[in-house]
Amino acid sequence: MFVGMNALHFSHAPDPQRISLYLSSRGWVPDDDPGGTLWTSLDEEFQVFVPKSVRMRGYAKYIEDVLKTLSTAEDRSQAQITLEVSSSDADVQYVHTDADSDPGTTPINDGVRSFECLRQWVLSGAVFASSDLPRLVQPSRKPVPALDFMRTVRLGPTLEGSYVLTVYIPIPPLIGQTAIEMEDPRHNLATQPFERRVSLSLRKATREALNAASEVIQRREDMDAFTRRAASGVNANLCEALAGLSSETARDVAIDFSWALSRPVEPSPPIYVSRDQRTVLKEAAQELRAQAPEEDVTVVGAVVRLHRDGAFGAGEVSIAGIVEGGLNDRLRRVWVELAEDDYSRATRAHESGVTVTVTGSLIRRGTRHLLQNPSNFNVIPELP
Repeated sequence: MFVGMNALHFSHAPDPQRISLYLSSRGWVPDDDPGGTLWTSLDEEFQVFVPKSVRMRGYAKYIEDVLKTLSTAEDRSQAQITLEVSSSDADVQYVHTDADSDPGTTPINDGVRSFECLRQWVLSGAVFASSDLPRLVQPSRKPVPALDFMRTVRLGPTLEGSYVLTVYIPIPPLIGQTAIEMEDPRHNLATQPFERRVSLSLRKATREALNAASEVIQRREDMDAFTRRAASGVNANLCEALAGLSSETARDVAIDFSWALSRPVEPSPPIYVSRDQRTVLKEAAQELRAQAPEEDVTVVGAVVRLHRDGAFGAGEVSIAGIVEGGLNDRLRRVWVELAEDDYSRATRAHESGVTVTVTGSLIRRGTRHLLQNPSNFNVIPELP
């Protein structure tokens, strides 16, 4: 649903405190004036008057003038600015999908996919902020804090210009700290509320994923550009979400982060996702899923190859069989390094043609599947 200025009732116009908070966060300079405050833009090109009280005669007209001036100064719609002023207690992310359709509309299939990818994008930030260890693929069972957080996130109305998706993340107000402290990039992220950590994690991970995609496009890096950024929140889930925010034929996707005025930080420029980057992100997601360990799986099959250096010690065996607990149950050949005793048992199993089982974390390296941290190696039936 498009929300324009005609749909906004100025009897419910933002209160002076919220407008003043917005202007202050954008660097406007206040000066006391009879009946209100005269605000001047940092470049001194624009001025607006904000009444002290909503009960002042002509209040709605003053606010309409303020919004029109802000729209000109920021080259943004009045509707978007009004929404930001009215949602001063939330971080708002605007995703401009640039759909190949009439302004404010999108093909229904593209729209459904965009909203689902938007949810996955926010969820990726919540899961990362909830976890101690980075992962190439997020676990299917999400952390409880991430699920609780997702219940508080809200979708806003779409805006004109393209098909713009909006996400509202409620942010607790600033208590006991100054705005300068919050703006300081050296400020400890751990002291931020969880909701703000999600927003910050989303922005950082998105920028890192796009940097990785650019390096791949410029042929300065291979897909390792993504894996080495896992500690910054880059994973298959994030890459899939970014790749699916708009249709394949769409031009740039723009993501604009607007920070809660109740807990201000320095404004940040939009992030742009190009069509080429979306293509690389899609490929990267597939590669990251292929490289990610399938944890706590059991390989059941026959030993088909053995190798070790020398007559004694640990050795490597190849098992052809089914991976129980994996992402699929197709036949695979899995290599696993076994200790000396288990290697000897595997040798006898190979000679007898009986089944073996072993548990561990399955990963792919090139064309090979490797089972790391093997345990519970068994021969069925157990040979004497």
